[in-house]
Amino acid sequence: MREFGFDPQRALESIKRSVAEAPAQLAEGFTRVVRDAPGGRIEQLMRSPARKPILDGIFWQMPKQVDRERAAGLTASVQWRITGRADGAVDTYQLEIDNGSCRVIHGPGGPQPQLTITVDGAEFLRLASGNSDPMEAYLKGRIVLAGDIMLAAKLGSLFRMPGGGSAPETGAR
Repeated sequence: MREFGFDPQRALESIKRSVAEAPAQLAEGFTRVVRDAPGGRIEQLMRSPARKPILDGIFWQMPKQVDRERAAGLTASVQWRITGRADGAVDTYQLEIDNGSCRVIHGPGGPQPQLTITVDGAEFLRLASGNSDPMEAYLKGRIVLAGDIMLAAKLGSLFRMPGGGSAPETGAR
């Protein structure tokens, strides 16, 4: 095939590079879409049927975004209560962090959390996209914390956030 200008090895390397860069490109796009959304649009989105797949997608990615070195030696349980649903109910997700790994439990019924974070869906989307400062949101009452406040302070450093300059882990360290 090289006689037609096609180099399979070069094509394979290009595909590998594109796949490796895809998570960072998606994160950048997600950050930009949330940041540039017209006023009230994020609130509308998080009260629409799109809310569940958006939240599920974000929480599905969280274990992949754990900084394993920073989370080494830590065992913690963090419950997220996402308010602001159109029907008034609350979406619950629980992160179980154990010595550098993380898993997500959807819905109530996990182990007793050390920290519970209650936040409106739109504010959560801003936080997850790197468009809201967690400390500022807490100080302004947009985030309510219950339990281990020191764990809350540490939580942001355990995950690579969009716009934070850290690329997702693509292989073993």
